[in-house]
Amino acid sequence: MQYQEYVQQVQQTSQLIQEAHFKEAVKALYQLFLSDISDLDKADMCAELAVVYDRMGNTDEAMNWYEKGISYEQDYCRYANVEKKAQYLSQLGHNDRAVTIYESLIQQPFVSEAEKERMRKTIQNLLGKAMRGWQ
Repeated sequence: MQYQEYVQQVQQTSQLIQEAHFKEAVKALYQLFLSDISDLDKADMCAELAVVYDRMGNTDEAMNWYEKGISYEQDYCRYANVEKKAQYLSQLGHNDRAVTIYESLIQQPFVSEAEKERMRKTIQNLLGKAMRGWQ
């Protein structure tokens, strides 16, 4: 796929999402996912599909797409989908599972010290929310 075509399709898909045409957006994202784009772009499409499925109320399918995105990015030492999954879990009230993911990421050699510090602060926030929930 030519880059300009890719950009145009991504923009059209973003418009569909903004206009809440979720079924059409899923179809467009899936077509992009099946195309000859790079693995990292496929990982991005997975994250977008997860968001759309969440907006459609399908939490299980959203989680499946985050997992698929993780599988596409992990060979490249990328972790955008991992973090997005952790954020999603937190939104769903599963702060303990999100903390576990962040703690695992901090141990990875490809995570910079600045990113580790940001993640530690995120963990503190999540733990603080959990503690407030116990009161």
